Amino acid sequence: MPGSITLLWTQIAGWLRQFAPLTFDKLNSPADERALAELASELGTELPPDLVELLLSINGSDHARGVNGIILLPPGYYMMDSSRIARDTAQRASIWGDAWRPTWIAFGNDLCGGCLVLDTQRQPPYGRIFEFDEVEGPFGSAWDSLNDLLTEMLALLEGRGVGLAHRIPYDYPRAPDPLKAVIHNGELEWERGIAADHGGDR
Repeated sequence: MPGSITLLWTQIAGWLRQFAPLTFDKLNSPADERALAELASELGTELPPDLVELLLSINGSDHARGVNGIILLPPGYYMMDSSRIARDTAQRASIWGDAWRPTWIAFGNDLCGGCLVLDTQRQPPYGRIFEFDEVEGPFGSAWDSLNDLLTEMLALLEGRGVGLAHRIPYDYPRAPDPLKAVIHNGELEWERGIAADHGGDR
């Protein structure tokens, strides 16, 4: 097992502090138990342990001071705080109806209508992460777990490739686009279609 969510996030945060200070400065403080209880109540479900562990490490990115620096999660999403997770998930369920499953929690947002989803269904593939496009629905990159997503994120930041991403839908004939972490003026950005090398452009 690559390591706990907390350990992975600690390593990611340390990397951001050193190489992407603008992004690091936009990270929110950890969520408290009250915020987590409110999120669970609004979603109407028990929160997955891995999401709880992540929110107890970072409660999303702060975009109150503009959008620069808030993109965090590959392949190009900011992580919403607990209150926005609830609102965004409810809004998407309202818009998409039966096409949006009640076991899905939107926790990443690409600022263009797409989101990163955690699937909480109790049978396999429990805990998978996937991209949701506002036109195509589930489409793009997917990971088997939040642990896998963060493991790949850390590897890409460090200039390594671990190949944990796969395509969704599963019968899509092309592999996921390679990703590269790029730092521009202290801000983390993700570029698709470019293989990682030596920890991104710093």
